[in-house]
Amino acid sequence: MKYKLLSVHNKDVNNIGDYIQALASSQFPPTIDGFVNRERLDSYKEECQIIMNGWFMHHSENWPPSEYIKPLFRAFHINNSVKNEMLKDEGISYLKKHEPIGCRDTNTVNLLVNKGVNAYFSGCMTLTLGYKFKSFEKDKTCYFVDPVIPNKTSLSSLLSDTFYLIINWKTCRQISIHLFGTNINLRRFIKTGRFYRLYHKFFSQETLINAVFVNQESSFYTTNFPTDETRLKEAERLVRLYSKASLVVTGRIHCALPCLGLETPVVFTQLENDDFISTCRFGGLSDLFNIMFLNERESKLNFQMNSLIDINHTPENKTSWKSIAQKLIDDCKDFVK
Repeated sequence: MKYKLLSVHNKDVNNIGDYIQALASSQFPPTIDGFVNRERLDSYKEECQIIMNGWFMHHSENWPPSEYIKPLFRAFHINNSVKNEMLKDEGISYLKKHEPIGCRDTNTVNLLVNKGVNAYFSGCMTLTLGYKFKSFEKDKTCYFVDPVIPNKTSLSSLLSDTFYLIINWKTCRQISIHLFGTNINLRRFIKTGRFYRLYHKFFSQETLINAVFVNQESSFYTTNFPTDETRLKEAERLVRLYSKASLVVTGRIHCALPCLGLETPVVFTQLENDDFISTCRFGGLSDLFNIMFLNERESKLNFQMNSLIDINHTPENKTSWKSIAQKLIDDCKDFVK
């Protein structure tokens, strides 16, 4: 039997998080015999086993998968935007053949249970990344990985952003380069002022200036890593960086969840009152994080800190993820025996 990983070949998808999920699955098979495009599973013609974890799917008309694929459904997410297409009679019948379905979030659990499918909350496969990639050495680096910055602002908030930009010009100029590189315009400068206004309430200025900023969704990954193999290697490089970090602040669940599994202190940033298409991914997962909620006016934490956050004063991660990760590890080991 061959063992394959899920990949994403769509030119419109430049999220290295898809390959961080693949990296998590790659920890368990005895060999990795290639990749299968997540968006074209119905046309696959070679027998293989695949751990079916991740976001399904942009091309929902190509569901369900081919009968040649032996799947293990763990960390499975059906987005609310495609549920009607994926949960037609044929799709439901397929999922019933492969019960129980381990779901990445509680919204997917509810969707499937309401259709009569045996489903449960399994959490995300990236929680298992500590199985092979945990580092016992920590450097003195803080990473900001796509931190949330609200886009919609009122006139009063816009004036506040501009005020913070003016009175903290030198600091904001440094941060703006971190956020946007050298391609900076007035709109981006003002957005930097918003970032500083919302984040300096809880993070030290030294942290905001000296942090390494990473973007996990960019055409950079498509351009510079054109094959599945090179993208998987890049995902591994990022995971190893996060594993050694002293602190990670991120709006990406496929950075925050790996950091839990790697036992790296992490703060998840979330837009308050975001739309359901986005938040349907978070059910059950957000309970595992220390979260900073943001809107255009303010930021607030769902945890307590007695000082500003920096690499020497980090929040302690919750531990409720550990039993979830262990169940995933056990299931995957059994699957590939």
